[in-house]
Amino acid sequence: MVYVFLKKGEFLSHSREDKTLADEYINQHFAQEDECLLAIRRQLKTDGKEGINVGPHEGKLLQFFVRLHKVKRIVEIGTLYGYSALWLARGLPTEGMIYCLEKDPENFIKARDLLKQSEVSEKVEVIQGEALDSLKLLTKKGPFDMVFIDANKAGYLSYLDWAEENVRAGGLIIGDNTFLFGNVFNDRSQAHLPSNETQVQVMREFNQRLANPLKYNSILIPTHEGMTIAQKL
Repeated sequence: MVYVFLKKGEFLSHSREDKTLADEYINQHFAQEDECLLAIRRQLKTDGKEGINVGPHEGKLLQFFVRLHKVKRIVEIGTLYGYSALWLARGLPTEGMIYCLEKDPENFIKARDLLKQSEVSEKVEVIQGEALDSLKLLTKKGPFDMVFIDANKAGYLSYLDWAEENVRAGGLIIGDNTFLFGNVFNDRSQAHLPSNETQVQVMREFNQRLANPLKYNSILIPTHEGMTIAQKL
C-alpha cells in the first residue's frame, strides 16, 4: 500500500490498482515509447523476461538526469536487452558514450542486436562478461559522469566500490531495485519477493553508504522497486 499524508494523524491509502493507473498516466504523458523501445519490450515479453527491466517512466527519469547533469559518459552495469540503455543513450549529446555490461551471453546478443536498430547505436558499446572484469578494463577510460547499477544484487557493494573510484566529482551513481522487493524495510516474510540474507544486508549497506551527506547529495526515490540517486561531492 502507498500512503499520502493528509493532516496530523490521518493517512489515505491507495491500492495497487491506483498505482498502476498512475503509472499508465505518467507513461502516456511523459514517457511515450517509440517502435525501438516497444520492440525491446516485446522481445522481453516473448522470452518471459518482461518486468525485470525498468518501466517507461523510470527510463525517462534516468534520461532526465542524464540531460539535467549534462552527462557524456555512462557505465551501465546490467543491461538485459538494452531497454534502459536506450533511454540513457538518447539523453547523451552527440559525442556521448554508454558502456553496457552484460554477463549473460544470450542477453548480450539480444541487447547488441536490438540496440543496433536504434538511431543512437553509435553511442552504445555492449560488453559481455563478468561485470567486475569488464569494469577493470573500463577504468582506463574514466572518469565517468554516471554509473547505473541494475545487476546481481549481491554484487552491489563491489560495483559501488568501483563507481566511487571512477565517477567524477559532481557525477551520478544510481542503483535500481534498492527497496529489494520490500526486504530492506519489511520483515522478510512480508516482502513481495524473497531475497536471501546476504542480498538484504548488501542492499541495506549500499543505501547507507550512498546516504552519507559528507560524500553524496542523495535520495532514494520511491519507484515501485526503489531507485537510489547519489551525486558525488
